[in-house]
Amino acid sequence: MPFQENIHVKTLPYEPLKRPEPSYAPLALNPTAEEKGWVIQSQAQHFLPGVTAAMLDWFWANMEKGYYLWAPGSHKRFNWVREPWKYGFFCSAHKISESVGEGAAVFGGSGVEIQRLNLDWFPFSWALEHVIVEGVFNGVGEFVDMTVHMWQDSSGGCDHITAAVASTTLSQPPDFVLEMLEQNPDAHIVPPSATDHCEYEASRWPVFLPQLYALWADHPDPTQSVPCDLRVEKTGPYAWKYINL
Repeated sequence: MPFQENIHVKTLPYEPLKRPEPSYAPLALNPTAEEKGWVIQSQAQHFLPGVTAAMLDWFWANMEKGYYLWAPGSHKRFNWVREPWKYGFFCSAHKISESVGEGAAVFGGSGVEIQRLNLDWFPFSWALEHVIVEGVFNGVGEFVDMTVHMWQDSSGGCDHITAAVASTTLSQPPDFVLEMLEQNPDAHIVPPSATDHCEYEASRWPVFLPQLYALWADHPDPTQSVPCDLRVEKTGPYAWKYINL
C-alpha cells in the first residue's frame, strides 16, 4: 500500500470522455429504492474507446493490478479484505482511500471498506448488459451509500454509466467519517461524488486497461487472474440476476 498521507501529489491532466451516441435516458430510482429513502447523488455517462465489456468484467475482480493506474495521484490505498477468488464475487470486499485534489485530506481516513452487493440492491428500473453494485455500511450495519457501474459493448469500445446513491435515514455516519472528524473536528469532508473524480477514473480506463488485460490474458492460474462475468438479465419489474454468477 502506498503512503496514504502523500497528498501533495498532482493528478494527471485528462480530457473528459465523450458521451455515448445516442445518450441514454437519465437514471431514476425505482419505487422500492425511493421508499427506502435513497437519493441519487450523481450520475454520468461515458464512451470508452478501445475498452470491451469483458475487460471491465475482469477489472472488477482484479482491481489490485490496476487501482493506482485508474486515478493516478488520487487513489491512495487498495487492498482486498475478502478476495474474489477465495470468497466469491458477492462475498468479496476491498478497502480504499482516495483524495480529490492536491493537498486535500484523504477521503476515507485509514480506509473505507466497500462490500460487493448482489442485484437485490440494484436501485434502477433499467440496466445495461453488465452491472456491478458496491456499497458502504456504518458501524451499526446501516446502508450508507453505493456506487453502481453499468456497461455494454458498442462500436469501437463500450458505453458506461455510473451513479452514486445514498441513504437519507442514517442514525450515524460511517466509521471512516467519524475517524476523520475525530482527527480534525473542523474537517470539510468532500466526497468524490461531488467532484470530477468519476470523470478522471473513466478517462483512464482506455489508457491502461486494454494493455493490462492483454498482459494477463493467457495467465494459467485463475486465483491470480480471476475470471468474471457480470452480465445481467431482468427477472421482474425491479428484479435482476446475474446470468453466470
